[in-house]
Amino acid sequence: MILVVDDDPGIVDLLTRALSQHGYRVETAHDGADAYSHLRSSDCKCILLDMNMPRINGVELLMLMQAEDIHIPTIVMAGFSDYEEDEMKQFDNVTTLIQKPFELDAILKAVKQYAMPPSTV
Repeated sequence: MILVVDDDPGIVDLLTRALSQHGYRVETAHDGADAYSHLRSSDCKCILLDMNMPRINGVELLMLMQAEDIHIPTIVMAGFSDYEEDEMKQFDNVTTLIQKPFELDAILKAVKQYAMPPSTV
C-alpha cells in the first residue's frame, strides 16, 4: 500500500488515480495526524508526504516516525523554496525530495523504487 499524505484534495486525487492506474493500492490522509494513525495500523510500503499541512505537519510526522523507529521509505513533496535536500537528510525515512509543482512521472519513478505494484498475472 502507498500512503498519500497531502491537505490539497486535488493533489490527493491526482496521485491516487495515477498510482491506482499503475496497480498500486492507495490510502490517503489529509494531514500528519491522519497519516500517523495509518502508519500504525496498515501495511504501508511507501509514503508520499507533503510538508505543509495542518495539525501535524510533514516534519513533525517524520520526527514521530524516527522517534518510534518506524522505517518506511518516504518521498517528500515540498514547495520549491520550502526545504532543501540537505535538510531532509536528517530523517532516515526520507529517500527522495520532489519539488512542487512536480512531474507525475517523477513521482511514479520514485514510488517504483520502493514499492512494486502487485502482479496482474
